[in-house]
Amino acid sequence: MIAQQKEELSQLHARGMHLCNKLRSFNRIGRMRVQKARELTAEHRSRLDDQTLEQQNLLYELSHINKEIARCEEFKSKDEQLELVSLEDFYANAPPELTDPNITENDPHRLHLFQLDWELMQREKLHDDCKALQTEISDLKKQIVRRRKRLRSLRPKLKQVVKSTDPVRRYIESQFDDTNNFSQSINNPSIAKLPDPLYVLYSLVLAYQQCDGRHITCQIDSKEDSSTNNTTNDTNSDGTYTNGDLQYQSLLRQHPLHVKVTLILSPDHTSELIFSYLTQLNIVTVQGKLSGLKGQQSQTLTSTLLHNLLDDNDNGQLSPNPTTDFLFQQQGKSAPIFSDAIGGYPYHWIQQLCKCQMVPLQRQELVTDCSEIIKRLTQRMRARIALDRILINLEKNEMPLLAEGNETTTILNSSLRRSINNLTTLRSWREISFDDINKYEYMQILINENLIDSITTSIYECKFQSLSQDDNNKIVLYAHIFIPANYPQARSIILLKLLLPTNGNKTIERTRANSENIKILERSLMLDIVYSPMTSIGSSLSDPSQHFTLLAQQIWRLSIGFPLLIDAESDLTCTSRRRQTLLSRLVD
Repeated sequence: MIAQQKEELSQLHARGMHLCNKLRSFNRIGRMRVQKARELTAEHRSRLDDQTLEQQNLLYELSHINKEIARCEEFKSKDEQLELVSLEDFYANAPPELTDPNITENDPHRLHLFQLDWELMQREKLHDDCKALQTEISDLKKQIVRRRKRLRSLRPKLKQVVKSTDPVRRYIESQFDDTNNFSQSINNPSIAKLPDPLYVLYSLVLAYQQCDGRHITCQIDSKEDSSTNNTTNDTNSDGTYTNGDLQYQSLLRQHPLHVKVTLILSPDHTSELIFSYLTQLNIVTVQGKLSGLKGQQSQTLTSTLLHNLLDDNDNGQLSPNPTTDFLFQQQGKSAPIFSDAIGGYPYHWIQQLCKCQMVPLQRQELVTDCSEIIKRLTQRMRARIALDRILINLEKNEMPLLAEGNETTTILNSSLRRSINNLTTLRSWREISFDDINKYEYMQILINENLIDSITTSIYECKFQSLSQDDNNKIVLYAHIFIPANYPQARSIILLKLLLPTNGNKTIERTRANSENIKILERSLMLDIVYSPMTSIGSSLSDPSQHFTLLAQQIWRLSIGFPLLIDAESDLTCTSRRRQTLLSRLVD
């Protein structure tokens, strides 16, 4: 029993020791786990502290970056104040390395930087140019100082020269009697009242008069009632105004002052040019008069006195100001056709001379110098005087006189003149209208080709007749002569019509349409008269009388060629080659 108890006690003791060991093992394991948990907790705490510190640092850095962003956004750069060139100019002028589209189109910031680089390059270049100009200015200032010193040193010498030339100056002043008149023209109080275009004209003519003005005078005249001088009150049958109402008159009203230029051509011939200014239309008109003409048809010569002075398209009937049509359309009327009755002709050369800014581009190259215009006017007047002398003889059915020594006089004295068997005489000379020539078919070529102007061309009919004893066999030659306004710079055109009598009191009509001989004679009248034309405005002629008697030479050549034409047309056995040779003797 006791042994059994001891054995049980030993078993319990062994079991207790086993349990104690096991408990000690569990205690050690628990301590180890607690230690590991503490270490893990410390590690996580350390990591949490590091992350918390890093978070605080990041938050601080974020706050700093936000402040920097706000500061950058609020920053005002100086490049924003610069006025950069446009993108079109930048792409057109900048170098290729700054205008690469692969970079600039996708990156506006790079584009702006490139623009700033280009602006810097341009400003550096301008800065260099400015330095060069400043250097040049400083050099010029030094030259000015040197020359000013030289001029100051010349002043005593100039005074001495002026003092020594006083006797010569007094002698020259005593030789000119019109010095006082010229000074009165300069000191005329009416000059200040002239409109600008007339003032320019008056100044130019006075300057020309001072240089070479013994044959020209210029003065200012006034019109007391200019509003009633240039238009008339025409009314219809119902009493309404046609072109004389107040509004129409106000558009055509002239300035009270006008400039009168007088050209003294000879003791018997003077020309007056009256320049007026239409204030509403802003144009200058001119009325030309030539006194001393004695021909019955002198009115025709003066009506186209100033037409086509510089070119063939300036007849002065239409206003050169483009606004004229608009102003009259506002009044429900059409623009007027200018004439002497309205107040003169507004030629283009007058507007250019008076500096009215309405000159077409195609006319800007024409000569409009005052001295050259006056020389051209003088030549036109002298040509009209010479033409008047020719017309006086023709109106009396007499052959015109020629200047001695010209080409036609040589023909008259040649053996050709003495070999003519059929004599001719001038029977009539008369002026005809433009409507009279429309009935002739052979003249339609001139009308269709616009070779003659119905406004500026004077048309005459000249009749030659052969001196035959038999009245029924008299041959008649009609010459239609077209004299342009710019004669003799432009030659007269002559068309012929020959009437040949036949048996039975019938006549055969020959014109350029059915006769080669007439064509040859017309060509001889136009081209084979040799004279020295003017090469430029104002240049002198080698033989002025030969130039102005061009029409007389054509009439004489026609009188000489008429018998040759009769021989060529009447000789039926003569071949065409022989007829042409017969008329070609005129050319030789």
